[in-house]
Amino acid sequence: MKKHLPSAIILCALLLALCLHAFALDNQTNHQKAEPAVAAVSTAAVLDSTAPTAKVTVNGAPISDAGATLVVEQVLYLSAVPVLAALWPDAQTSLADGLLTVTADGLYLEAAAGSAYFMVNDRYFYVPQFVAAENDALFLPAQQLAQALGCTLETDEQTGVVALTQTGQPATANDYVEEDLYWLSRAIYSESGNQPMKGRIAVGTVILNRVANEAFPDTIKEVIFAPRQFSPVANGTIFLTPDADSVIAAKLCLDGAREAGECLYFNVTSMVSWADKSRTLYCTIGDHNFYL
Repeated sequence: MKKHLPSAIILCALLLALCLHAFALDNQTNHQKAEPAVAAVSTAAVLDSTAPTAKVTVNGAPISDAGATLVVEQVLYLSAVPVLAALWPDAQTSLADGLLTVTADGLYLEAAAGSAYFMVNDRYFYVPQFVAAENDALFLPAQQLAQALGCTLETDEQTGVVALTQTGQPATANDYVEEDLYWLSRAIYSESGNQPMKGRIAVGTVILNRVANEAFPDTIKEVIFAPRQFSPVANGTIFLTPDADSVIAAKLCLDGAREAGECLYFNVTSMVSWADKSRTLYCTIGDHNFYL
């Protein structure tokens, strides 16, 4: 028996080492699965089917009560066709395969189900929760729709009636500083041309946040071409012609659309950069992390 004692001791020691190694791996795995401090921003709209249907009036006259409203992620939406028909009875309206076009005197509207914007007279309006479709009807967020159509929007807290009153003319395209639109659309395209509209606007937001911040240059072009700031400047892709959505994203940003708060930095989620170690992670949108 004494001859086998050292072997038994060695075997016990090996078993103990294996147990300790397994415990360490389990702890590491649990740590890796922990919820991140900042959740990724969702790009999916959520219809709130439990929200009550509100009554809607246009210039004081009620429109159909049934299906006139939706609530999407706590945002009130209105059925676009009856609202537009009440304001422009002679309008030519087409709604097929989720695409709505409306033509009337002084008005051209285009909206597509699932899109992150709609257009009125060449002016784009951002819809972060997306244009919604339900029961063969197309719904647009009430606040943006009212703004686009030159209406005020009020909700009676006691009755719940949503009232649109036309007090002005439909929106028209803004006049943009040519150089600002040129370079902002190219920066958005070269940095995020494969991202959803929310991600493109977030990149544009970072650039405009830098323009407004005293620590950075004062113009969009100067911010983009500042030394060692944006990789597309170094690799030449900044000069590529942007796609349509990148131009629209740039226009939306210049009109005031924002994502990613006050962030001043971003990088792709697959890389580790200076920002990961030195800045505060604010959110993740698509394939980019955004930092304050």
